Amino acid sequence: MSKKVSNSIKDSALFLKHAIKSPMQVAYFMPSSPWLIEQVAKSAHLNDAKYIMELGPGTGGTTRGILKYMQEDASLISVEINQKFIDHMEKTIDDERLNISNKGAQNLVEIMTDYGWQSADVIVSGIPFTTLPKGMDQAIIKSIYEALKPGGIFLAYQLRDHVSKLAEPLFGEYTFKKVEYKNIPPMRIYTWKK
Repeated sequence: MSKKVSNSIKDSALFLKHAIKSPMQVAYFMPSSPWLIEQVAKSAHLNDAKYIMELGPGTGGTTRGILKYMQEDASLISVEINQKFIDHMEKTIDDERLNISNKGAQNLVEIMTDYGWQSADVIVSGIPFTTLPKGMDQAIIKSIYEALKPGGIFLAYQLRDHVSKLAEPLFGEYTFKKVEYKNIPPMRIYTWKK
């Protein structure tokens, strides 16, 4: 069995275990598909970005995809609060462009300051906004808005459309929406420009 297939099986098993154990935190039962990851990369224009943040990377499937599509001199901060997922990513992803923060996504400006960033070009979120505690969803959207540079892109891939209503007061109407059916479950992809 190849190392890539072995890692994929381990990712899926760990992801499923934590989805069952903490469904409000993980929300999806399967990691992102390659088709979803490719669509996220294209929609977020990752190849044009230098400073990228990822919220809710889980076991790192989307993280690997972001690293694959981004420039060699770009930087990525993945924000994850589940320590088991962080440990797994640190063991399975070896890329000096990646930094992992365990601070909550409502602290993005503080996290960027930790790494010497002024702002982010792109923020990609797989955080399930519909399952967040009341008020936390708005705090994270506000944090995303504050962390993004003017003209920066916020992309959210979600099962439900709660994020579109949540982001509208700050970002306005989304600039792009697509459903990626080659994912279990199918995911809505939304993008906004600040």
